[in-house]
Amino acid sequence: MNLSSVLILTKEEKLEKLKEQIQQTPCCSVELAQEEKIIVVIESENLDDELKAYKQLEQLDGVISINMVFSYQDLDEEREKILKANFEANTFDENLKKDNLEYYGNVFRKY
Repeated sequence: MNLSSVLILTKEEKLEKLKEQIQQTPCCSVELAQEEKIIVVIESENLDDELKAYKQLEQLDGVISINMVFSYQDLDEEREKILKANFEANTFDENLKKDNLEYYGNVFRKY
């Protein structure tokens, strides 16, 4: 689950129409609107959906500026995918010898 909040600046005369447009944008909800400022929460299942919602908000008529204020990504599933892909048993080479490895982390000894 990804959770973000954005601050949108608009003109007061466009505030109500913009709030309606935001409510129709997937993953978005208006949490607070005051004067020329709107705070929107983006709640999505993944980063792609979050970015898509943000870009849709940017394109709405009446948006003067939009700024990400807070962003949280739950990356547990992504981490699991990476770990499974990188550490599968068939990718480990048991014939690899330590003498065949070169380490470039210590410049003093190498040069």
